[in-house]
Amino acid sequence: MTSEQRCYVHTDKKSDGKWYYVVVIDGETGALMGPHDTEDQALAAGQKDLENLSINDDE
Repeated sequence: MTSEQRCYVHTDKKSDGKWYYVVVIDGETGALMGPHDTEDQALAAGQKDLENLSINDDE
């Protein structure tokens, strides 16, 4: 049995034309965050949130 968590950032463009993201950890979706002007900005903000959570252990 592994204790490895699966974490990723999901981006979505809403009807207001802005980009939003959610952090998904082990299938649990977090709060919708945004708005951001571009998908890249939303993705970068989501990745930063993951780093701040200290869950991403790439080392």
